Amino acid sequence: MINNKILLWGAKSIEAPMLIYKIGNKEVSLNGKKLTKNKILYLIDPFLNQPEFKTKIPFINSKKKFNEIIRKVNSFVVSNGHGMTRTLIAKKLMKLDLKPLSLISNSSYLDKSSKFGKGNIIMPNSTVHCFTKIGNFNVLNTACTIDHDCEIGDGVHVMGGAAIAGGVKIGNYVSIGTNATILPGVKIEDGAYVGAGAVVRKNVNKNDVVVGNPARMIKKNTHESDLSFFD
Repeated sequence: MINNKILLWGAKSIEAPMLIYKIGNKEVSLNGKKLTKNKILYLIDPFLNQPEFKTKIPFINSKKKFNEIIRKVNSFVVSNGHGMTRTLIAKKLMKLDLKPLSLISNSSYLDKSSKFGKGNIIMPNSTVHCFTKIGNFNVLNTACTIDHDCEIGDGVHVMGGAAIAGGVKIGNYVSIGTNATILPGVKIEDGAYVGAGAVVRKNVNKNDVVVGNPARMIKKNTHESDLSFFD
């Protein structure tokens, strides 16, 4: 019996192939439990004519076919899209009674005192230290570090090698670039984007894009999400 009959949303060659590989090779846990008896039944992306990679998983891009198979799955992973899109799509799928799965690399370190929401993707060698709160539908990429007493919202992407020091608060739909450093006690508001290698020493306002060392604001970030597929 298959426990999780998975719908994988997103067929671009950025993240989906890696997740398919890891689930198939049991390199991750689902919702913090040992990975057994799980199968990706369908791959869906309404914005592509076909997947951007080779796969034997049945591909769907039409609303009609989606409606035909929706009762054949019971859970999902959203693999593509920026934080707002990832979160909004996940909420739409939850309204269809599908369960969001968290994919957690077996080589990550997550302190037992920290708390995690739903639908998170946590990559190899990521570290989340004590008394930290992680929201929903976040991506913690390879070898990122989140120190003690931090608060992370929903739809956040912490890219590979980023270092977030203790007591940092990060809002919803924030992106932290590769090898960026966030110093202790900083607050980063919703929708902000921290560039690769930036060193953030002071608070970042909503939707600000900051780069450099010390980080400086260069423009405003914008967020657009096309949810017409669910209409």
